[in-house]
Amino acid sequence: MGNGKKLLITFHGFGNSAEQFAVFLPFLKDEYTLVSIDLPGHGKTEWVSKYMLPKDLMALVQGIKNDFGVERFSLMGFSLGARVVLNILGLQPAWIDSVVLLAPDGLKKDFWYNFATKNILGKLIFNHALRKPESWLKRLQFLKKLRLVDESRYKFASSHMLNKEVNARVAFVWPVMSKLSPIIPIVKYNIKKYKIPVTIFMGQYDRVFDSHLGGKFSKGLKTAELHILNCGHNILKPEFVEQIVKEGRLK
Repeated sequence: MGNGKKLLITFHGFGNSAEQFAVFLPFLKDEYTLVSIDLPGHGKTEWVSKYMLPKDLMALVQGIKNDFGVERFSLMGFSLGARVVLNILGLQPAWIDSVVLLAPDGLKKDFWYNFATKNILGKLIFNHALRKPESWLKRLQFLKKLRLVDESRYKFASSHMLNKEVNARVAFVWPVMSKLSPIIPIVKYNIKKYKIPVTIFMGQYDRVFDSHLGGKFSKGLKTAELHILNCGHNILKPEFVEQIVKEGRLK
């Protein structure tokens, strides 16, 4: 999208598609060309490998970089897509002009996600829970009472597990994307070393990723900025787009 000389590569959130970033086109089309990717299990992408590995991601990014004939580019990611962006930051910081992270996943290790996708017992429980969501929601409710599962994750699970379409997407996407786990100390080191402008936008009422994670991540990073928006997890609303463009240092 767009016809500008600068390149902006974007990655969407879970359950969304590459078209999610079309809202930025009116503000960026003259200065940027936007390349928006459908992640595995979304949009028009047909992913046949068991995992999306870091080398797969970097081959994709390098291919885009070469196709457009640029040395450097900017990155934007929302939620799951921000975790993808953090991986690129950890692997090839010299290619990156600037980064915008929207309600980012990946700022810290998620015990339950890692348990469900990387632990043998966790994988068995995860697959069984997707097949029998009603019984597992009762177990989650018990874990919530013991404060082993927080309120936000319980509400997320209860609102999604009984939806067959979402259930099927979780069953595919979570394992496929599980190898893309950014190593945050390396990411922060690269940001410092290459002085990469990183702008984080988080929702004040986000029940998926608490805004304090953005503050913890940006602490000690002179080129990082955190902006808290008056919303929940869904930051990509029309009323915030222009603000994200300006405060995200894309203009």
